[in-house]
Amino acid sequence: MKSKRVEPESNAAVFDMRVNKGILPTIEIAGHTFYVDIRMDKLRPKDDFLSNGISFSEIENYYNDEKELYIIPYDPKNKELGKIDYETITEIPKDLIVVKIPSIHKLDPVGWNRQYGYDLKNGIEKSVLQISFKAKSGKWEDIYVPQQIRENIEMLKKSEKSKTTLKPKL
Repeated sequence: MKSKRVEPESNAAVFDMRVNKGILPTIEIAGHTFYVDIRMDKLRPKDDFLSNGISFSEIENYYNDEKELYIIPYDPKNKELGKIDYETITEIPKDLIVVKIPSIHKLDPVGWNRQYGYDLKNGIEKSVLQISFKAKSGKWEDIYVPQQIRENIEMLKKSEKSKTTLKPKL
């Protein structure tokens, strides 16, 4: 099976779409398309105007430097970052999934350059430009949820044990 060779003009074509035609890159997350909108600091749902989308500043704590991607809890119903209370969580959330999203710079290097005042072509000759992406599935272990659940359950057990041993005798 031959691997598909990326033609040199594809970078030029994507650059043209991005700069001259104003087309924003997109990413599919759990079957839904989002625009990569760096100017608005978010992944904006393509056709769900009630959703707030996913703000880059909101997910910065989920960024994995080593892998150069965000690994986030995602709420597919509301098309937003899933909220997890790490202090109290005792079971895997049934309404959330974990997804992996490439870095902002990978999603839209042209928009990133524009946002931070660099030449629009800065650094893009070394990479292959893309106009569409697909988020990959992640594991709960990637964001330390099972570990935190174990710790919280252990704390609850200790708390219950201390309550029963501290009951006054009548």
